[in-house]
Amino acid sequence: MKLDHVTINVKDMEKSEWFYGEVLGLKKLDNVDMGDHELHYFSLGSDGLLELIQYHEDTGEAHLPVKTRGIMRHLAFSTEDVDSLYRKLCDTGITVTSKPDNVEKLNFRNILVQDPNGVELEFVQRF
Repeated sequence: MKLDHVTINVKDMEKSEWFYGEVLGLKKLDNVDMGDHELHYFSLGSDGLLELIQYHEDTGEAHLPVKTRGIMRHLAFSTEDVDSLYRKLCDTGITVTSKPDNVEKLNFRNILVQDPNGVELEFVQRF
């Protein structure tokens, strides 16, 4: 078994495509019009996909504390240089929720940010 795709319901497709494509450099793939919503795909490497969904009907927003049980907490990406990425994200106005920090017990350095939809992302640089 392997990961096929991760889906995010977006607030703003233009900002989301800018963030994942321009800022993070993920490869943009196809868009698919499903009638009541649109799917926009990015490559996550190997065979994995990031699927951004924009519904044509406004369905409201969820705001749950990060310690809420039974929810997905965040999506984590590996990076070769957390500190450079941190500076780039700060320069683009992305909400950074933790500065670069070493997590010795897990053998990595990381940062946490929020994407344009409020989804928490972690960027990890392994030691």
